[in-house]
Amino acid sequence: MVPGGKEIAVATSEMMKKYDLAIWAHHGMFAVGFDFDTTFGLMHTAEKSAEILVKTLSMQHDKTQTITPEQFRSLARDFGVKLPEKFLYEK
Repeated sequence: MVPGGKEIAVATSEMMKKYDLAIWAHHGMFAVGFDFDTTFGLMHTAEKSAEILVKTLSMQHDKTQTITPEQFRSLARDFGVKLPEKFLYEK
């Protein structure tokens, strides 16, 4: 989904009805809490956990999360950007 768009905003608001934290790969994190300190603590904990996970996954020989060429094409259309096809290929 396009960052800052209506589609991701609606999807996030639906997730936030059930969870205190929503994380979108390649986008960012949204959190809610009783007060600023609680909310910040939740985000900080999630960010630290993600950092540990990324470091652990980086030790593997294969990458498990990527953006597909079709997803790049979709983003390019939404943002009005022209991408050279020679750079869009499956690994």
